[in-house]
Amino acid sequence: MFTHIMDFMIMMPLGPQLMRIFDISPKQFALLVSSYTITAGVTGFISAFLIDRFDRKNTLLFMYIGFTVGTIACAFAPTYAVLLITRSLAGAFGGVLGALILAMVSDAVPLERRAKGIGIVMASFSIASVFGVPFGLFLASKFNWHAPFLFLGIFSAVVCVLVVFFIPVMRGHIAADGNHKNPWAVLTAIFGNKNARIGLTFSAVLMLGHFTMVPFISPYMVG
Repeated sequence: MFTHIMDFMIMMPLGPQLMRIFDISPKQFALLVSSYTITAGVTGFISAFLIDRFDRKNTLLFMYIGFTVGTIACAFAPTYAVLLITRSLAGAFGGVLGALILAMVSDAVPLERRAKGIGIVMASFSIASVFGVPFGLFLASKFNWHAPFLFLGIFSAVVCVLVVFFIPVMRGHIAADGNHKNPWAVLTAIFGNKNARIGLTFSAVLMLGHFTMVPFISPYMVG
């Protein structure tokens, strides 16, 4: 979760460097930031219909390898167009990782301790923000903008190896008879719940306001 969050957030403070190096406008930089989220949203929605059919470990490994490849590709992007494509690739895999990891925690941790388990995992968001992003900026200022993505790619590759050896097979969510819940029925049940609709709406509005403003703080302060 740490690598996924840091990879998503590190692009925003790199705005001044990227806008200068690639000679791009604020509109183009905004597209660069949002490309990750757009592809994450698309693949996340599609995966809702498929992901429960497979073992959690294999799915995690597949998504993490794709995320790692996309992140390393970002480090070697020579042009704005290539960086836009590689960011979209990283988002396509990274967007599914967050939901998948929380699903794995829910499967592995008993109900009475589940909130604690999810809280510990979600603490990585704060850690990535407080320590990961400044460290990424340090690498960018010490070397160049490629360095944070290269570091994240190498670190993610190490995590992939750890997943192979330390994450157990998780197939408890797969029905023994091969029948799966209708994804449309699950989504209908969620959006049919008033509290769920309110919570999702507030979360969407919060994220919209947050990530509409935050990416341009660094260019504004520097420029």
